[in-house]
Amino acid sequence: MNEPRYQYRASWSDEDGAWIGVCNGFQLVSHIAATEADCLRGIRALVDDIVAELHSNDETLPQPLPWDDFDAPLVDTAVGLTN
Repeated sequence: MNEPRYQYRASWSDEDGAWIGVCNGFQLVSHIAATEADCLRGIRALVDDIVAELHSNDETLPQPLPWDDFDAPLVDTAVGLTN
């Protein structure tokens, strides 16, 4: 089975005073954390849990959206693990 290859982003939110992580396959899912690294680890873990749940129910995985089509807040800057 070919698994979708998801991408993750973390962006700083001045309003929340924290990092907000998102995944391009799950528009309604986000993770908030104090550090960029924790944020990216958290969103990846959350998506892994969702994917496992979808697999256990024999459901189809969502396809990743191009970032240009991704409609979620705080996805203006792609970042890597820097903390």
